[in-house]
Amino acid sequence: MWGWVIGEGRSVAAHGWKWVALRHMGGGPRTFPGGVNKWKWKRMHEKLARDKQKRLIQQEKQLYEARIRSHIRSALCPDHRSAAAATHSPLSPTDHVKALADRFLKHGAEDLWNDRDGPLAPSPTQTPNLHFRPKHSRGYRSVPEVGNNRAGGQKFRFWRKGSDDSSTESESESEGEVEVELNPKVGGSASLGEYDVKRERRVVPKRSEVVEFIRYELNKRKLSQVEEQQGEEQQSNEGILSNTRFDECGISSLTVKAFSSAGYVHMTRVQEASLPICLEGTDVLVKAKTGTGKSVAFLLPAIETVLKAMSTNKSQRVPPIYVLILCPTRELASQIAAVAKVLLKYHDGIGVQTLVGGVRFKVDQKRLESDPCQILVATPGRLLDHVENKSGISLRLMGLQMLVLDEADHLLNLGFRKDVEKIVDCLPRQRQSLLFSATIPKEVRRVSQLVLKREHKYVDTVGTGCAETPVEVKQFYLIAPHESHLQLVHHILKEHIMQKPDYKICIQVIVFCITGMVTSLVYNLLREMKMNVREIHSRKPQLYRTRVSDEFRESKQLILVSSDVSSRGMNYPDVTLVIQVGIPSDREQYIHRLGRTGREGKEGEGVLMIAPWEEYFLGEIKDLPLQKFPLPDIDPHAKLKIENSMANIGNDIKEAAYHSWLGYYNSIREIGREKTTLAELANRFSESIGLQRPPALFRKTASKMGLKDIPGIRILGSLSLSQDCSDGSSILKALTSDLNDYTDDWPTLKLLRGP
Repeated sequence: MWGWVIGEGRSVAAHGWKWVALRHMGGGPRTFPGGVNKWKWKRMHEKLARDKQKRLIQQEKQLYEARIRSHIRSALCPDHRSAAAATHSPLSPTDHVKALADRFLKHGAEDLWNDRDGPLAPSPTQTPNLHFRPKHSRGYRSVPEVGNNRAGGQKFRFWRKGSDDSSTESESESEGEVEVELNPKVGGSASLGEYDVKRERRVVPKRSEVVEFIRYELNKRKLSQVEEQQGEEQQSNEGILSNTRFDECGISSLTVKAFSSAGYVHMTRVQEASLPICLEGTDVLVKAKTGTGKSVAFLLPAIETVLKAMSTNKSQRVPPIYVLILCPTRELASQIAAVAKVLLKYHDGIGVQTLVGGVRFKVDQKRLESDPCQILVATPGRLLDHVENKSGISLRLMGLQMLVLDEADHLLNLGFRKDVEKIVDCLPRQRQSLLFSATIPKEVRRVSQLVLKREHKYVDTVGTGCAETPVEVKQFYLIAPHESHLQLVHHILKEHIMQKPDYKICIQVIVFCITGMVTSLVYNLLREMKMNVREIHSRKPQLYRTRVSDEFRESKQLILVSSDVSSRGMNYPDVTLVIQVGIPSDREQYIHRLGRTGREGKEGEGVLMIAPWEEYFLGEIKDLPLQKFPLPDIDPHAKLKIENSMANIGNDIKEAAYHSWLGYYNSIREIGREKTTLAELANRFSESIGLQRPPALFRKTASKMGLKDIPGIRILGSLSLSQDCSDGSSILKALTSDLNDYTDDWPTLKLLRGP
């Protein structure tokens, strides 16, 4: 019995010992010093090992470089004071160190000091007498000598060039003196100084006489070209500028200061002729060529009007708007506002604001309420929105004292006349009105009575019998089949760029197209042809249009494909070529398009590209100095490349271009009267842009355009439902736009809106 108890006790004790041992070993997750687990501990030590290996490799590299430098130093200049210097070099690198450092030497690398890297000058035959500073450079004497001023005084001697520690003569000569040599190149590049670089200088080979002569001739030719350009600019400025200075015309001294800081001293002939009459307070109708300073001509009297009104009317609860400037396009409004801000640089308290499309209505309203606005530059559509929505601007316009219509011929045309009439009805009658334009037809002079008073004055700086276009601009016309127009545009652009290969010469080209969607088609084609091109038309957002306009104005080599939104008033001073693809809407539009080049008296070129059935337009501009442009031969390879690029453009862009092309030419009387011929021409245009068949039209749109039962015109109602949706989206994209702002397709929109 007792044996059984003892056995059971032993078994229980054994189990208890095991349990206690297991308890001590497994009391939780195993940790390492620092509280990290096994994997963190392993990664930490691997990182430490890698860092240690990097340090060792870096030390080996530094050691090898130091030994190489020591070897080079001992080879160049052995210590002549040592007898064993010629046979013993204690600092030369050992084989195992060099083997360790060979891992840093890339394959194919050569030593820095070699004779195979160019023609070298002959090395001097005489070995340079170079001495290095010894480690212990000064000696001392412990025994006092006779002649010392104090007992036990030690005499220190610094080593100098030409001295020797074993020379007693130098010791006797240098007694009583402390000589120190100042050598700035000690140590590295530091310790080696001039021995760490090549001692032999590379010899530049002399140029031959032929090369020198060619360089001389090239420099001489460049100087002559610069002198010719400066002379031409001076002659052109003399033709535009007058002898009257800005400080002589009686305007504010702060405005004159702004002109001086901008670099302008003399007035142009347009400003000289119109400014005195405008300052008198009478209504004026001014006709002047493009690029002659019309914007400044009406901004100067506008600023004087604001200054005079602010000095008399100081206490007013609602700050009035003293000057209202109406423009047909958003870009022109932004440009005029920018010029006005430059002239108001030194005037405090005078604000200039713009009201154009593409900006939220509440944003405009908040800006007008918070910021000062004595001069307002606006487009008719957006201003009429604010007037009709009773945003408070009508009350501020009751204090108006001056109304300016820039590009008056277009504002008083059918496109804007109703909006301008509504705006004029909201303005006070006791005001001054100024109308400026480059072209003033008889119809516009008759309609101008809606804005001007009877006793207004007419200032014509162009003159009767003179060309309305700048004399410096060469004008050409090119008659070619409509199917080859895009190929000819690419060819002319290439030739124009090749004529001026110098990258410093400014090459800016504007390609005007008839509609916005045709502009998009031409832009995509030129972009596929790898040309530096931008597009701007009424279908683009306002921020995009502003950015592209600023980029084109500041660039040196850029092509701008544009609709008529850039044809009026836009100042691009460095445009060298203007290409007009298709006939413009009228003679005035041709002149304004051409006026984008030849600004400020500079030279320029203009090419009008028309089809044989558009040749009648030459009769409207027969008084202008146009020359026939020879029809160039198009390379078959370039033609094939253009066809391949056209195939990469989406069908939605092509269909929208077809619809806008059809709407534009349908609105022109001479072409749109023959509907059958128009349908045939439209089908040929669709084939030239790569469409398999002409896109369809809405039945209602076709009936309004008079194309409902014309052969060749496809109607949307006869297609399937899916085809209806796809074609209908392209039609809406091509034939709709913002009716409150200027668009280049307004004849089509007029047909869509009805009478």
